[in-house]
Amino acid sequence: MRWLSIDHGTKKVGLAFCDELEILASPFEVWPQEEARTLDRLAGLCRAEGVQALCVGLPRHQDGVESATAAAARSFGEALAARTGLPLRFADEHLSSAEAERLLRERGVKPERRKALLDAAAAAVILAGLLETRRSQGVPASEFG
Repeated sequence: MRWLSIDHGTKKVGLAFCDELEILASPFEVWPQEEARTLDRLAGLCRAEGVQALCVGLPRHQDGVESATAAAARSFGEALAARTGLPLRFADEHLSSAEAERLLRERGVKPERRKALLDAAAAAVILAGLLETRRSQGVPASEFG
């Protein structure tokens, strides 16, 4: 199943895709957050890329409680799902940016370039976590489950 993962922010959205076999989550792009325009662009991207399901990162605090920005992420994800007709999953994004920063640093990405890539890399980290959960639960890539 081809997923689009979104790291939702108030200023930017990071995007990542996986392959149809759900083996690899890859950063795609970072777009400015322009609400309705971003939703329109994402709906077009979903059609163009053959996206079959959506994953939106849900911000939580260390104790697991949703952060103040979680409601905006939920609303955005639900609006995109309604616009595209695609199934939606929310995934915990706690520490995804820190993990993305670590991975970019380990790969030798220069600091000025890391900043530009961070949100897309975080979306890939979020998606990788979702895919791992699906594998561990034995959910076939062809099923939304």
